[in-house]
Amino acid sequence: MSLNVELLEQSFNKIKPHANEFVVSFYENLFAAYPEVKPLFTQTDMTNQYKKLLSSLVLVVENLRQPEKLGAVLNALGARHVSYGAIPNYYGPVGAALLTTFEQYLQADWTPEVKQAWLAAYQAITAQMLKGAKEISSPKVATKATEKPGESTVNQPQVKLEEVPKEREHATIQQWVTVFTNIPKKLIDTFWVLPAWLVAVSAAFMFILVYLLADENSLVSEILESADVLSLVIALVLFIKETPERRQQFHYQAWSIIDAAHGVKVSYARLLALQDLNEDGVSLRGLDTPGAELLEINLPKANLSSANLSATDLSNANLSYANLDNANLSQSKLSGANLSHANLSFARLNQTNLSSANLSSANLICVDLNQANLSGANLKNASLSGANLEGAYLTGANLKGAKVSDFELSVAFLEGAIMPDGKKYKRLQGYEVN
Repeated sequence: MSLNVELLEQSFNKIKPHANEFVVSFYENLFAAYPEVKPLFTQTDMTNQYKKLLSSLVLVVENLRQPEKLGAVLNALGARHVSYGAIPNYYGPVGAALLTTFEQYLQADWTPEVKQAWLAAYQAITAQMLKGAKEISSPKVATKATEKPGESTVNQPQVKLEEVPKEREHATIQQWVTVFTNIPKKLIDTFWVLPAWLVAVSAAFMFILVYLLADENSLVSEILESADVLSLVIALVLFIKETPERRQQFHYQAWSIIDAAHGVKVSYARLLALQDLNEDGVSLRGLDTPGAELLEINLPKANLSSANLSATDLSNANLSYANLDNANLSQSKLSGANLSHANLSFARLNQTNLSSANLSSANLICVDLNQANLSGANLKNASLSGANLEGAYLTGANLKGAKVSDFELSVAFLEGAIMPDGKKYKRLQGYEVN
């Protein structure tokens, strides 16, 4: 759907000076017109809810010109709303209340063109969020499994009769090529599936077969005549065969160490176990180590999605390219940490110490950085759209090229910071060119 981005941006800029009042009015309009949705918010801190709505609106408007990035964020938002109890039927009332609130605040500027622009935008946003909600709540079913014998798929191209023999010949050749190509893979897959005793018997049989077929005077025959060689071959085969089991056992032991250290502040064994698991490509999603001391831990590219790392000491840690979306890092210590290119979208980093941390090119969309210490942090080219920066200390931070608006930065402490446009911030003098 084509959106009138320029008109959407212009109209939203007129709302920004009254943004806080706008979000409060939205919920008042929503509850007044649709009281059936109010129970969804009975246990919600509405002050935080107002901030979340405002951050979401800013995020959407600022990324209208980046549909790919915005699509991924809306997918995540849709998935999150499933856990809040939101159902597709609630999207209509929310949209109606949103348009009513826009009309209320724009007044004469609420023209038919502006209304149509926001209606189209909300429809596109809703469709993307519902897509995200469907992906998390519905099992994926292969298309072919739903087809009945004799049925053709929609828009399936028709093959002409004279083309069939040629196509069949080509298909037959391709099938044989596929069969021969897959033989080594199938043999390997069979090797890992077979029980160890059968693999040992097969290895012994192959050894005897090679021995019988070898020339009596050949070097191969002389080598195979030794009984020790047979034992060595079988032992080697079994060693290879049991490698996955040993690796699995190692993983169980590593997780046992991590579980045993729960509630323990300092555990070097836990630190090593986490590093070993990550090095083996094991997901650390949902890791629960609040208050732990994990100084200088090396977890590049780790999957720490939805992990609970609150009050954890991760000073000078290497978390570059790590996935920390929806993670709880509130009140944690990340000073000097390497979070370059890390995904921290929707994470909780309130009151976190990120001084001198490397957050270059990091994804900080909709992250909570309320009262976080980011003094001297490298935020070059980071994405901060929709982030909560209220009371955040960005003194001396490098924000050059960062995707964040002046509106979002207005609630942060910026003395001496390098702003997105490359200029230095001065509280009394405004911007100063470097």
